[in-house]
Amino acid sequence: MNQKLRILDTLIKIQEHSDVFEPKLAGLLDEISLAEVHCIDWIGRLDHPNVTKISEKMGLTRGAISKISKKLLSKGLIETYQEPDNHKEIYFRLTESGRSVYGEHKKLHNEVREEWLSFLEHYSEDEQAVLFRFLTEIGDLLDRKWADQ
Repeated sequence: MNQKLRILDTLIKIQEHSDVFEPKLAGLLDEISLAEVHCIDWIGRLDHPNVTKISEKMGLTRGAISKISKKLLSKGLIETYQEPDNHKEIYFRLTESGRSVYGEHKKLHNEVREEWLSFLEHYSEDEQAVLFRFLTEIGDLLDRKWADQ
């Protein structure tokens, strides 16, 4: 992965912990929380998503993911399924409404990604390396704070 993309991924992680997205997310978040949107995003991206896989990706407890998934089920944004040869595991998939939220979230991320990539063109490779180190350390700090909540 090139340096600009690594910087960008770190910036997005920082943004997800801030209010920067709030104005752009206003319509998307009328009925659902940001955590629910991110859960939908992981369900849309993972192969056979279940509570354990989603909790690992989101950095939340399985209990928290269970609560979020129950809300998403009641809102008709996801549904559960089981594989015919495995009746123990319960997996999630997006409903049509869930796919719509997933698409809007993805579109928003792509727009923000393009804005940041354009912005980062102003910096040399050496400057990007310093920015990346700095932002990675901020991201690590935010991860620790987020996990403590």
